[in-house]
Amino acid sequence: MDSDPILSSALDIYADEASMRNEYGEILDIKSNKQEINDSLHNLFYDVLNIEFNLWTWIRNIAKYGDMYLKLDIVENIGVTNVIPLSPYGVERDENPTNPDEVFFRYDESYSIYTIGSRERQFFKDYEVAHFRLLSDSNFLPYGKSMLEAARKVWKQLTLMEDAMLIHRVMRAPEKRVFKIDV
Repeated sequence: MDSDPILSSALDIYADEASMRNEYGEILDIKSNKQEINDSLHNLFYDVLNIEFNLWTWIRNIAKYGDMYLKLDIVENIGVTNVIPLSPYGVERDENPTNPDEVFFRYDESYSIYTIGSRERQFFKDYEVAHFRLLSDSNFLPYGKSMLEAARKVWKQLTLMEDAMLIHRVMRAPEKRVFKIDV
């Protein structure tokens, strides 16, 4: 659906509006009473996550898929040192029904262009993956709902009609030709 110009432009508008800078030219306004917290969060968002470059594409992917997964590289006594985006197609979120705080993620690396380790199914604990989702419909839990979900059926009908029209024109093309043969 992202190849459709109207839907692609709609996703671009969502990302543009959500990542707009304030009057001071900042994407995020970090406020805390403690300067140490301000400095730590500024380092995380601007130096580690590089939100000035990455935020627009992350927001667009959240609007497109309803989910965004970031694999966090965590070093003890330092914190988050790097993030790697994971394909929403390859991630499964598993929650323990008896203990809702127990969450882990299964990831199939065959969907990824990045190599985190060996090319096989991996398991991550909840603190190793940042999961962003659009919680507009409880029927999609534990995942998010795409902004394009409502247009999915109509878009599929449109593509099927376009294909049917093309097949009809190709099949009727020989019938419309006139052959004049002088005898």
